[in-house]
Amino acid sequence: MDIQAALKANALFRDLDRRALRAAAARAEWIEIGGGEYLFRVGQPSDALYLIVNGRIRVVGTNADGPPLMLGEVGAGDTVGEITLVTAERHTADAYALRDTAMIRLSREVFDDLVVRHPTAMLQVTRLVVARLRAVTPAPERESVRSTRTYAVVPAHPGVDVAAFAHALSAELGRVAATLRLDVARVEQALGEGMAATDFGGGDRHRRLTGWLTQLEDRYRYLVYQGSAAPDAWTRRCLRQADRILVVASADQRPFVSRNLAWLGEQNLRAPRELALLHDGDARYSGLAWRERVGADIHHRVERTLPPRDIARLARLVSGRGVCLVLGGGGARGFAHVGLVRALQERGIPIDAVGGTSMGAMVAALVAMGYDAHELLARLRATFVTGKFLNDYSLSRISLISAQKFHRQLRVLFGERRIEDLDIPFYCLSTNLTRGTPMVHDSGALATWVGASMAVPGIAPPIVHQGDLLVDGGLLSAIPFEPMAAFGRGRIIVSDVSREPNLRVDTAEDAQTTSLLSVGAAARHLNMFKILFHTATLTSERESRDIDSRADLVLHMPVSDVSMFDWDEMDEVVYRAYHHADQMLDEWLADRDEPVRERVLGNRSDQR
Repeated sequence: MDIQAALKANALFRDLDRRALRAAAARAEWIEIGGGEYLFRVGQPSDALYLIVNGRIRVVGTNADGPPLMLGEVGAGDTVGEITLVTAERHTADAYALRDTAMIRLSREVFDDLVVRHPTAMLQVTRLVVARLRAVTPAPERESVRSTRTYAVVPAHPGVDVAAFAHALSAELGRVAATLRLDVARVEQALGEGMAATDFGGGDRHRRLTGWLTQLEDRYRYLVYQGSAAPDAWTRRCLRQADRILVVASADQRPFVSRNLAWLGEQNLRAPRELALLHDGDARYSGLAWRERVGADIHHRVERTLPPRDIARLARLVSGRGVCLVLGGGGARGFAHVGLVRALQERGIPIDAVGGTSMGAMVAALVAMGYDAHELLARLRATFVTGKFLNDYSLSRISLISAQKFHRQLRVLFGERRIEDLDIPFYCLSTNLTRGTPMVHDSGALATWVGASMAVPGIAPPIVHQGDLLVDGGLLSAIPFEPMAAFGRGRIIVSDVSREPNLRVDTAEDAQTTSLLSVGAAARHLNMFKILFHTATLTSERESRDIDSRADLVLHMPVSDVSMFDWDEMDEVVYRAYHHADQMLDEWLADRDEPVRERVLGNRSDQR
C-alpha cells in the first residue's frame, strides 16, 4: 500500500507539499485490526490519529441508562481520533472495527511535528474537529444501514442456492449503484488459481488479495461477497470483509448450528447479521427459530423462486433505501390511511415496512399481508360499516362493549397468521396500563396484538397478557414513530389522523374554574366518547414537532371533523385523504434527488 498516496488523497494532507508528505509517510504506521477488535476504549490516552484505508470503524458512547449510543461510523478515506488528539484529552468513546480494517496511524509526535512545520495541516484538522463537534449526536440507525458498502452472503446450511441469491441481490443493488458480485471464480480469474483460498496469514499473497479488494471498494458502491456452505478460507474472508452479513436459510430445514454458524459463533465479528428465509408459501420453521440460531437482528422472507418483488424489497431494506409507513390511531379517521396507500400504489412507490397504532395497526396489518387499496377498503367496510362488529354492548363495569364480535372478526381477517411470517415487516403498539409503558409487538399472533392495539379504555375491555392489562397504543403514542426510526431501513412516511382541535370549551377569561358538567350549552359538542377518543389518540405539540422534523414526509390528514364512530363517513374520509396525499406526494417527489419508485433506471453493475 502506498501510504504517501493515501495521505495525499485525504483532505487533511492534500495541501502539503511533496517533501512534507514524504516525511509524514515515512514515519506513519500501517496497522490492521480484525472485525470486533477495539481501536481504543473510553478513558485511554489519545496518542494517535487514524486514517481508514479500508474497512469500517464504529464509534459508540457510554449510556448509563441503556445500551451504548452509536455516535457514528467511519469508512475508507475518513479519520478517527483527531478530536481528542487536538484537545489532548483521553478518549470519551469506544471505537471498534465492524469488519477487518486497515489504517494508517500517525502518532502524536508525528502529528505535532507536522503541524509545527506545516500550519496548513492544523487548519484543516481544526475545521474537521469543528464539523465533528457540531455533529456529535447519536447517529440515526438509517445512516448506519445506508453507509453499508460490503455484504457477505453465506448459506446457513448445505443445500441453499447461495449463488442464485447473491446474483439476484447484486442485480437489484446494481439498479441504483455500481455493484460487483465476488465469488471464488471471479477472484481467481483476476488474480490467479488458488488466490481465493489465501488465508490471513498468507504474507504477500494476502496483501495482494487485500489490496485488490480495496481497489474494488473504490470502484464500486456495493460489493456482494458470495461464500459457501463451509467456513473455508474464502468464506471466512467474505464474513470478515462484510459491513453487513446476510445468512440464507430454508424455512423447510430444521434450525441447527451448521459449520458456518459455529464459526460465526466463535468469532467476535461486530457486523450486523440478518437472515434471509427462503420459503414456498408456507414455512415449516419460523424466521424467529432461525434468527436465534443465526444471531440475526431481523429476518426477511423471500420466496424460493426469488421473485423480483421479494428481492427488490430485501435490497432496499438492507441498503437503507426502503419506504416505511407509520399509521397513527384515530378511529374512523383511520380510514384516511387507505387514501394514502392508494396514492402510493398508483405511483409505483413500494411499501417495505409498516407500523401502526389502534386503527392504524389494523390498516398496517392488512398492508403487511399484501392487500392493495381496493382490498383494504372492502375488508374495512365489511368490518366497520356493514358488519357492525362493534355493537355488542355490555354496559359492564369494565367497558361499553364486550368486543367479542370484533375479536372474532379479527380472527376471520388474519386467521392464525403470525407477525413474523408476514412478508412485509410489521409492528403495532399497545399500552401496558399496568406498567405505564408502550409495548411494541413485532412477533406473535397478528389478530391478538392488533386487537390489543385497538382496545380503547372505557370502550373495549383491556387485553390481559401475563397478568398485565394492555390497551390502545394511542394512549401513550398515537403516532408510533420511534420503532420505525430505530428500524432505520429507509424513508419514513407518517399518516397522522390524531388531531382534534375542538376539544375545548369557549368561556369568558374570568369564568370560574368548574366541572365540565356545569358548563352547560358551551360543552354541547362534547361527550364521553369524544373525550375517551381524544385520550386514546393524544399527541403532544412537542411530539408532533419532533416527528415533523425527523420523518421524511408527514401527512396531517384533513379529517379533524370526523368522530371516532363515524364509520358511515368511510368513503368521504378516503376521498379527502387520497387527494391530500396525491398533492403531498407530488410535492415530495419533486423535491427528491433520488428515486423512490419501485422501477428505477439502474447504474452499472457486473453480474457475470
